[in-house]
Amino acid sequence: MKEFDISDTIVILLTIYYLEIGAYMKKSSKNKKILFSCCAVVLVVAILLAVFLPGAVSKKVNNYSYVAKTQKAVDASSGFDVTVVGSGNRKILVNSKNGAVAFVSGDGKTIFNSCSKDAAEQTLAHIISLRLRDKNGNSYSMNSTDNSVALGTFGVVSQSNTRANIKFDFYPDAASSEKGIKGAEIFASVVISFNYEYNNFKASVNTKDIVLPDGFYVEKLSIMPGLFSVSEAAGQEFYTLPDCCGAVVDLSTVSEKPLVADLGVYGSDVSFYEYDRGAVLPFFAFIKKDCIVNTIIGNGDGLSEISFKRFENGGGYLYNTFNVTSCGMVDGKFVAGQPYEGELSQIYVITCEKGADYNNIAEQVRDNLASRGYLPREISDKFVDFPFFINVLGSADGKTTETTFEDAAEITALLKSRGVRNVALRFSGAGKNGLSSDSDYTNSFNRKLGGKEGFNEMAEKIVEQGNSSWLDLNVYTNNARKNGNDVMVYEMPSKFAGFSVEQFSLNRTNKVNNIVSESYNMIADLASADVCLNDASMLLYTDLIGKNNRQDVLLNIREKAGALNAKGGLMLSYPAAYLLNNADAVFSVPDTSGLADYQGVTAVPIMQMVLHGSLIYGSSYMNVTNLSAEDALLRCVEYGAVPSFLFTHNAQSNLNYSVYASYTAQLYGRAKKLLPVMDMKMTSHELVLSGVYKITYDYNKVVYVNYNPSVVEVNGVMISAKDFVVI
Repeated sequence: MKEFDISDTIVILLTIYYLEIGAYMKKSSKNKKILFSCCAVVLVVAILLAVFLPGAVSKKVNNYSYVAKTQKAVDASSGFDVTVVGSGNRKILVNSKNGAVAFVSGDGKTIFNSCSKDAAEQTLAHIISLRLRDKNGNSYSMNSTDNSVALGTFGVVSQSNTRANIKFDFYPDAASSEKGIKGAEIFASVVISFNYEYNNFKASVNTKDIVLPDGFYVEKLSIMPGLFSVSEAAGQEFYTLPDCCGAVVDLSTVSEKPLVADLGVYGSDVSFYEYDRGAVLPFFAFIKKDCIVNTIIGNGDGLSEISFKRFENGGGYLYNTFNVTSCGMVDGKFVAGQPYEGELSQIYVITCEKGADYNNIAEQVRDNLASRGYLPREISDKFVDFPFFINVLGSADGKTTETTFEDAAEITALLKSRGVRNVALRFSGAGKNGLSSDSDYTNSFNRKLGGKEGFNEMAEKIVEQGNSSWLDLNVYTNNARKNGNDVMVYEMPSKFAGFSVEQFSLNRTNKVNNIVSESYNMIADLASADVCLNDASMLLYTDLIGKNNRQDVLLNIREKAGALNAKGGLMLSYPAAYLLNNADAVFSVPDTSGLADYQGVTAVPIMQMVLHGSLIYGSSYMNVTNLSAEDALLRCVEYGAVPSFLFTHNAQSNLNYSVYASYTAQLYGRAKKLLPVMDMKMTSHELVLSGVYKITYDYNKVVYVNYNPSVVEVNGVMISAKDFVVI
C-alpha cells in the first residue's frame, strides 16, 4: 500500500472541500463565496509548494539494507569462467556465478583477490555495491555479494579475450531481506564492463544503462570495493593515499583505535559537508610484496570518494565510491542533487617489480595524468628564473586596509634590492568587499587600496622590476550577507585559505560563467592579465540551484579556466588536479599528509613527484608554520618547491613583510640552488639515513637534504648540519 506524504493529504483535503462544500457554495452569499475561493487558493498554493519544493517539508527518511552483517566467503581457487587477458599474460578473472574477481600476475600467481574471507568479514561486496534512493529520500543498500547468493543473478552478456560484460540483477524481497520493506518492489540491473586497453585493465559502469524502478535513482556506486581487503598485513603490504601531499599507511601497525578516512577527490562537497578530508589526485594504490595495483579513477573523478580503514590489529581495506547523486540533510530536510548520467570508470595499472614502492606509484600516476591531458607539457615560460612566491593580503573584509597596491610594489622592490631575482606577487582581497567578494566586485577595485589606477601602477612597476603580479579571482563564492537568508551559507576552511574568511554562499553555474566572462574582459584593461583562480582551486560542489552535479561543475570550470589562461597567466592557489593543464603555477602545495599524525602513517611527496617538471609550485607559507625557519627551508628543498610567504604592510601584524626582509633574501640565496632541477621530473624520493633524504631528478641529478644538527656523510658526500647539497 502506498504511503501518503503531505501532498497526498492536501489533494484529499481539496477534493473533500469541493465535494462537501461545493453544494453549499451554490446557496451562499457573494462574500462567503469569496471567502471559500480564497481558502481554495491557499490550498492550491500548498499543493504547488509540496510538489515543486519537496525540500521545504520535512519527511522521515528510512534506510533499508540488503547487506548481511556477515557475508559468505567465496573460494577463489577455482570456478572462474570469464578471463580478460592483458600483456605479459596478466589477467582479470571473474566468476559469473558468485561475483568473485581476481588480478593475476604474469607468472600466473593471484596477487589480489576480492573473493577472500577478508572482504566477507568486512561486509564488502566482491564486484559492485549500490545505494538507491526513492522519490521520498528512502535509501536501499545492496551489493553483489549478498544479492548474488540469495536475491539475484549474474550473467555474462558478452566476452572476448580482452573484453567482458557481466550483468548483475538484484531482486530483493521482503522474505529474503534482513528487515523487509513493507511490500515494496525494489530491483536493479547493472552491467559492468572489464576491458584491457592502452596496456591497462579498466572496469566501468554506464549509469545511463542501469535499470531501476520508476521514481528511483542511484545515490552511490562502488566498483570492486572488496578487492583490496586484508585481515592481517605482513612484509611490504601498505596502502598509498593521495591525501594532500600523499601518505603511505603501514598495515601491520597495531593501534588502540582503527584509522578511518573518507577522502573526497578534489575536496569535500561543501553543499553537503561530505567527507572528512580532501584528496587532490584521482588515484589510490595498494602494494602486496613486490606487486602494485595502482587504481586511477577515470570518468567520474569529480564524484569520487576514497574510503580507507586500517584495523586495530593490522590489515584494512581501501576502495572508491562514486557519488552518482549527491544527497544529504540540509536544515533537517532531505535534499538531492542532479544525478550523473554517463560512464564511471577505474583503470588498474598492474606492475610487479622487486622493491616496488611509492616512487613507482608516483611515476605511474604522473604518466597516466600526462597521457590524459591533466598536466602541462612543459614548464611555463613565465618562470625563466627561480621564483619566489608571496601572497600579499590587501583587505580581508573590504574595510580594513592591510596592504595598498603602492605598498605591494614597495615590497617587491625591497625584495629585489635584497637579491631576490624573481618575485611572483599574488594579491588577495583587491575587490571592494575584500576576500568575501566575487568578480562583480573585483571590477570595482577597493578604493582604499588605490582603485583600478593604483592596481595598474603597481602591476607596471612590478613588471619593470622583472617580476610578475597575479590578481586573486573568486568565481564560486560570494558574500553570504548580500543574498539574505534564502541561500545555504558556508565557511571557507581556514586551513586552505591561510587566514580568516567570512561566510559565503555558492554561485550557480550560469553565474560562474558570467563571472569568468566579466573577468576575461576586465583583465584586458589591466596592466597585468595574470590571475590566480582562488576558490575554484579549493572547492568543488554540487550546484543544487543550477541542477548540476559535481562532475558537471568540474567540466564547466575546467573549460572556462582555459579561457582565462588564453588571456594571460593562470595560477592556482591549491593543486586541484582537474585544473592543472591550464595552469602556469600552483601557489601552495601542502607539505604534509592530513593523516601524518597517526602511528604507522608516513607523509610522502607524491603530489610533488607528479607535478615537478610540469609546472612550478610553492611550499606552504613559510612564515605560517610549526616548523623552525631552518626546517621550513629544508622541507621546501626536499619537496622541490619554491618558497612561499604571506605578507601584509600592516606594521601591527605579525605578517608584516619588514620582519622577514633580511631572512627572505638569505633564504632565497640558498633556495635558488635548485634552479638546475627546476624543470626536471622528480624520479625518486628516499630516506637514506635518519634525518637524511635523497631526491633524484632526471639525468641523475641528486639533492641530499640533512635535517640533523650535525654533519653527515652519504655516498662520499659531506652534508653540513641543517643543510642540503645539489649534485
